[in-house]
Amino acid sequence: MTLSLPRTVLFLLAGTALTACSTVEPVRPNFPTRPAPGAVQSPPPTISVPPPPPSEDLPPPRPSAPVDATPLPSLTPSRPATPPPASRPQAMQTVTRTSVAGKVVEAEGPAKDYTVKSGDNLDAIARTLGTTRKQLADDNDLKAPYALRPGQVLKGPASSKAKAYVVGSGDTLYAIAGRFSVSAAAIAEANDRDVHAPLSIGQRLILPEGFKDKGPTTTRVQVPVSSGTFDEPPPARSEPPPRMTQPAPPPVEEPPARPTVRTRVTGKVVDTTGKPQSYKVKKGDNLDAIARSLDTTRKQLADDNKLKAPYALQPGQTLQGPPTKAKAYVAGPDDTMALIAKRFGVTQKALAGANGLRVGASIRPGRQVILPAGYRDRGPIREEVAPPAPPSSTPTPVPTPPPSTSSYPKPTTPPPSQPSSPPVVNPPAAGTPTDAQISSFGRGRFIWPLRGDVISGFGPKGTGQRNDGVNVRASAGSTVRSAAAGDVVYAGDQVPGFGNLVLIKHTDGWVTAYGHLSRVDVKMQQKVVQGQQIGQAGSTGGVSEPQLHFEVRYAPTPQDRARPVDPLLVLPK
Repeated sequence: MTLSLPRTVLFLLAGTALTACSTVEPVRPNFPTRPAPGAVQSPPPTISVPPPPPSEDLPPPRPSAPVDATPLPSLTPSRPATPPPASRPQAMQTVTRTSVAGKVVEAEGPAKDYTVKSGDNLDAIARTLGTTRKQLADDNDLKAPYALRPGQVLKGPASSKAKAYVVGSGDTLYAIAGRFSVSAAAIAEANDRDVHAPLSIGQRLILPEGFKDKGPTTTRVQVPVSSGTFDEPPPARSEPPPRMTQPAPPPVEEPPARPTVRTRVTGKVVDTTGKPQSYKVKKGDNLDAIARSLDTTRKQLADDNKLKAPYALQPGQTLQGPPTKAKAYVAGPDDTMALIAKRFGVTQKALAGANGLRVGASIRPGRQVILPAGYRDRGPIREEVAPPAPPSSTPTPVPTPPPSTSSYPKPTTPPPSQPSSPPVVNPPAAGTPTDAQISSFGRGRFIWPLRGDVISGFGPKGTGQRNDGVNVRASAGSTVRSAAAGDVVYAGDQVPGFGNLVLIKHTDGWVTAYGHLSRVDVKMQQKVVQGQQIGQAGSTGGVSEPQLHFEVRYAPTPQDRARPVDPLLVLPK
């Protein structure tokens, strides 16, 4: 029988397809494989394909060799597979931060003062202050014949040679004082300002005489390393295609709010009795002449000083005269020594001396502050208060000590290598523990990290603020110690409002926090013992004076979140 060409081709294609289907090849994965250790490998099977049955229409096929299914050789990776990464501690690095790095520039110094002594005259004082008689009289509103009284304070001309510090971002008055080896009160007095008044960037502060520039302050802190050395990058996620939306309209800019004017030092000036006048006896003086100079009588002067006839006087002896008539200012609720001195055109030193106070001392409301001689009442002080900044999408932390809620990171420690022993104290009852329970759980466990006056206690502070710990006044550089043994779980300055901060985790669910440090002496994951120095007190984080912010937090069970408790409940009395 004769076959047509298309039919022959059809049969050949069918036979080829049958042969291909008869060859069975194992399915291979798409990654390199190795046999498990100890597994017995069976020889590859041999699959024979029987010839197709004879057909009358086709010539007999040639015999073909059997088809063997030979597997691919095992692929061995070029390097051994790494085990899944174990949890490793976060890498830390020591970073040196520089503060109080502003420039020192030339400036016009403050006016010189002169306290009148017995026997002084205006010409001699003018020569001492480097000015003229007329200029000195004009500066102090003196009228001819220029009668001067001992103890009177005269303002001289401004000093032309002075140094000033240009305030930078984050600077505080106490930090600036530390750089220049002077007190904050001395800088405030040299600039006729309050110690607690805020500073503005770019402001020039006159440096008092005798300052010593130690250069910018450097602090070494531990911060996390932001690299992929220990942290695996998160798996890439397929982002949905962007949706076609209309662009948002540009925001409408509101006109800036005008600053408000606040009036301060609004108290009254009243008549009062000043300090008694004093007189130092000179050679040749007698009681009658001294009484006349002090505007009193011989008998009154003798009685005031308990002198007996014949009233023998010794050169150098100091006699107290009668009280003088003076003016006094009645202090208001928010008045400070610096503000009062500014209103009446005198220095804080003169004001403090007239009232027997130290420079920068607090003034209680209602006190009559005696005004020194030569004062000039300029009236209440008017201050412009900047309006609050408009809300933004990225809020800027406001350094108010202490913040309303503590936002420092939740302490985390690596898993222990061995199971810890059960706590010694009895577990608390279900629910939030009471103050009495907290006190009993923590009794004898903690010590004071630093001793000093508590300037801000635990709890709400009004206007929506709250202190989750206590703030203790301290001298700059005072030693801060660990309240109990534990592990340092944080040491850095990345938490707004706290400055340099250290967190220590203790046993049985306790955590302590130490903020506003000027220096940190421990690092993360370091074990500390009770009483060990962990840093020094300072004024970092926006506070106005050196202090320590100390918190105690407690979690009744490991599943609970550590909540702030009053440190005074667990600290020794």
